[in-house]
Amino acid sequence: MSDLANIDWFHILDRLKNYATSEVGRAELAEISPLSSEESAYRGFKTVEECQRVLLQGERPFMESLDLFSTWISRLEKGATLKTIELKDVRHFSIEVIALTEVLSVHETEWVSMQKRQLMDGTGPLSAIDHIMTPAGEIRTDASETLYNLYRERNQQSKSVQQILDKLIKKHELESVLQDKYVTNREGRMVIPIKSGMRHQFEGIIHAASSSKQTVFMEPEEIIPLNNRIRQIDSDIEAEIERLLTELSQYLASLSNDFNSSFEILKTLDMELSKAQLSNALNAVPIQFDQATIDLKELRHPVLVLSSENVVENNVKLEKEKRILLLSGPNAGGKTVLLKAVGLAAHMAACGLPVCATENSKLPFFKEIVVAVGDSQSVDEHLSTFAAHVKILNESTLHKSSDCLLLIDEICGSTDPEEGSALARAFIENYAENNVFGVITSHLGPLKLGWDENSGVINGSMEYSDKTGQPTYQFIMGLAGQSLAIRTAEKVGVHPDIIKKSLEYLTPESKTQEEARRDLDKQKEELREVRKNLQEQIRESRDTKAKYEKLMQEYRKEKSQMLDRALKRAEKKLDDMVEKAKVKDIFSKHDEVNRIKKEMPEVVKAKDADKSNNKISSLEDFEKAYPPGSQVYIANLQKDAVIQGGANGKGEIPVLSNSMRLFVHWEQLRPPQNAANPTQNIIRRSSAGVNVMISESYRTVDVRGQTIDDSVSTLELQMDAAMANGEERVKIVHGHGTEALKKAVRAHLSRSIYVRGWRAGTKDTGGDGVTWVDLDKS
Repeated sequence: MSDLANIDWFHILDRLKNYATSEVGRAELAEISPLSSEESAYRGFKTVEECQRVLLQGERPFMESLDLFSTWISRLEKGATLKTIELKDVRHFSIEVIALTEVLSVHETEWVSMQKRQLMDGTGPLSAIDHIMTPAGEIRTDASETLYNLYRERNQQSKSVQQILDKLIKKHELESVLQDKYVTNREGRMVIPIKSGMRHQFEGIIHAASSSKQTVFMEPEEIIPLNNRIRQIDSDIEAEIERLLTELSQYLASLSNDFNSSFEILKTLDMELSKAQLSNALNAVPIQFDQATIDLKELRHPVLVLSSENVVENNVKLEKEKRILLLSGPNAGGKTVLLKAVGLAAHMAACGLPVCATENSKLPFFKEIVVAVGDSQSVDEHLSTFAAHVKILNESTLHKSSDCLLLIDEICGSTDPEEGSALARAFIENYAENNVFGVITSHLGPLKLGWDENSGVINGSMEYSDKTGQPTYQFIMGLAGQSLAIRTAEKVGVHPDIIKKSLEYLTPESKTQEEARRDLDKQKEELREVRKNLQEQIRESRDTKAKYEKLMQEYRKEKSQMLDRALKRAEKKLDDMVEKAKVKDIFSKHDEVNRIKKEMPEVVKAKDADKSNNKISSLEDFEKAYPPGSQVYIANLQKDAVIQGGANGKGEIPVLSNSMRLFVHWEQLRPPQNAANPTQNIIRRSSAGVNVMISESYRTVDVRGQTIDDSVSTLELQMDAAMANGEERVKIVHGHGTEALKKAVRAHLSRSIYVRGWRAGTKDTGGDGVTWVDLDKS
């Protein structure tokens, strides 16, 4: 596979990775590559469609717990006793398993059932952990009967000590001995402050002295036995907690296989849901594989779609007899964009990703895509731009089947036109004989002529409007395009005398071609008008279709409302009839109720059927799906925002984005790109029967792109905030780059008084571009 960066693949890949909710998912998506067969790609399409149905419910399950899975599962498998911070990680994982199960529970497809079968029941480990500790990681005092009794006895002993000490400091004869009238704790024992010079007049044990040496902290003789018992109780509490944690860890270790299988499902779903989100953003669809045809209808470049630009759709069709498209046309007319769009469609389809075209499009299952786009100059190999380009062209001659696609931009264009045209023609003839598919762009005039019906090559051009003087970015099959160098020069303001002289220097053949082109322009203008009229008719047809679909939706909605009203009337009738019925025993009452129910209209099923249509097609639907407080995405600004209220008379919704209050038409608003974590809401409505309090996710500090000084300053501020909030762990994202930032961050962590320890991310915890920090809460 040649360099896919030159056809903008990594722009698509970056967006895909951003949809993942875990570093594990992002790392896996970064390695996405073509699948082994058409069947695998079809399964990929099917999985994306299944996940799109899941997303229609409006909640995208998060899988953040995957990033720390490898840390605690490896310790469980070794028989270690987990610490409370690790149990919080297990708890987080169990909650996300429950949340995913809940989201999948509304679907009954075979694929969903298969995923659910491999998911463990997360309520077991969650209940076991919540029985012993709080969501914040504190051991519960009632985690066991022994622990409860120990804490109760400790409280009683502490009260006894406090009462004795209070009496002592209130004794009149001790006023001259006491430095101050308060009780404190030193080395785990209750003490009172005594004047240093008076310590011989007070019977007890000295445990510490103040820094000025004016005060000593003494444990009175009367409470020594009680303090001894408290220390023993503390030891017993620690032993009981250790026993409970050991038993809990042993129980969790017995579920290791279930944890591992659930991990794989969560990781898979994080990736597949991300693909579904990308497909939704692109309005992409699955295609059919056909080794003899490229038939891409209404093809769009996905990067332009993601940029919310007004993308021109084009149809590209190549067949067995015409499998090499020689694409020409004016500069900045869209040739390279179309070439890249074909390449991205081929690559995405081979990866099992839907493409930016219509559903009835076809493509071969390409096992190889050779890309010769951009500057291929190699300093290491002492190759010029042209030499490197020709080297790729030569290597392309080794491919000899329909499962290879060649994408060549400006073939042999950076050398003498006559020699370049001759060399390019020889290469193209070779490619045609090799039965590969290809999209090749060129400005070379001689290359556009002389291709017969049996050559395997077909011309195509990007349209240029003489009326506007601008490219239309529309693709025309079967016609060679004009480079329009002189017209472009005229357009940008080159002096008329220079334009006139350039026309005089044209060869007689070129002048004849120029006249022929003008005639062709007239024909193209007529064709453009015909196409414009046809597109207008198609648009009107679509509008009519949309109108009738809207009427059907309104009909369904009205039908649903009528059924609701009928149901309420029937229920009221049922209540009245049952109330009035004079039945003598429970059996006759049961018969009466069943008879009345049979008379009720069958409305429930019809109501459920309407729920399957989740498409938002009106302002009313939008306001139901996104009430005030919901997060949305502003398409033309490419920013997330929060809805502040209802729509005005123009259908504009008040939103808040980055402190800016805006009014945006509801049709310009999309589902949020960075959705809020819905896990808590999902768990709350879960039928699992577990009362779950969700602990917050770990703080993430992203310092990528910052200078070393700025990153250290950011870290200090975030560490201050984390310590103030009592947080235990922080995730720092610094990336790789030159590694200078990574080293500076880790050097700062090694010196920080806040940090108990740090560790570099593994492949399963975000990679070496991430550092996990455990904070010192003592």
